[in-house]
Amino acid sequence: MKIPLLTSTLYIFILIHKKFMQILKLLSTALFFSFICSADCLANGADDSPMLIGYIGHPRVVSHYNDIIARTYSKLGISVEFIEVGGERGLRLLDEGVTDADTIRYELAANDFSNFFVVHPVIAKGATILLCMRDSPCVANILSNPKIAIAATTRFNVNTDHCGLVITADIREYDRFDQVVNLLVSGRYDYALLPTDFSDEATFKNLGAQHLVIVEHDIVHVVNNKYLHLQEDLSEALSAVLKEVNAITTRN
Repeated sequence: MKIPLLTSTLYIFILIHKKFMQILKLLSTALFFSFICSADCLANGADDSPMLIGYIGHPRVVSHYNDIIARTYSKLGISVEFIEVGGERGLRLLDEGVTDADTIRYELAANDFSNFFVVHPVIAKGATILLCMRDSPCVANILSNPKIAIAATTRFNVNTDHCGLVITADIREYDRFDQVVNLLVSGRYDYALLPTDFSDEATFKNLGAQHLVIVEHDIVHVVNNKYLHLQEDLSEALSAVLKEVNAITTRN
């Protein structure tokens, strides 16, 4: 039996419509699952590449804080890769989105940049200290003597300015922590302004150094704004890791 032309056209239209609706349904499903994608998917992208996390080459960062941050992201199913960066340079790389996060920074560092955010809770308490070598006088007025040369890590002034301290000594800035320490040990300088989390008392003693706390700071993890959607998850994961670390410390 022949199907009238109009009926045949209508039949073909119905078939095409059904096929279109099936495709639309598949697309909708794909978009839905894409929307509810896990933190790993959202953070690492389609190529599943790890998040690039910068860190300052301080022994304590390498031996302790990098592990805390790696465990934090692991709880969210996110892989990470660490890359050593300088003090000032590292912050600029993070602000420009070249790196995705920075292991730890003093919280006030975030005040000068607009493209990364702080993850709470505070990881530790830290400070900027004056380190004094070879029985050199270790008093605050050293900082106001223009005849005394003091080695310092970059951004030391940002770390001290907010406390109202005026420093008129001859400050020589270096981007790497180990550079400053090596110059101190070699005898190039007798004084340095350095960051600490108060865990290196034994190191100072072995160097025969005294130290004076100039100003205390909160130490935090910072992340580029493109991961702002992970802020709450990161905060919860970091809190859990810090509780685990503190529990181990208490047992020991």
